[in-house]
Amino acid sequence: MNGLTLLFAILGLTGFALGAVLTVTGPYEMGVIVMGMGLMFQVISLVRIRRAKAQGGEGRRP
Repeated sequence: MNGLTLLFAILGLTGFALGAVLTVTGPYEMGVIVMGMGLMFQVISLVRIRRAKAQGGEGRRP
């Protein structure tokens, strides 16, 4: 897996978790925005993974 794809996945998970905490404890609107950004990063990473698989991505065994 590409390092950038892994970074997007990690950003997505942490962003969603931080947004959930902010929604419960603090400003509701900011938490929802951060959760949305986390989901956006998750979608980007999933698209990159699917594209790599379709192109016969790195690390594929014959």
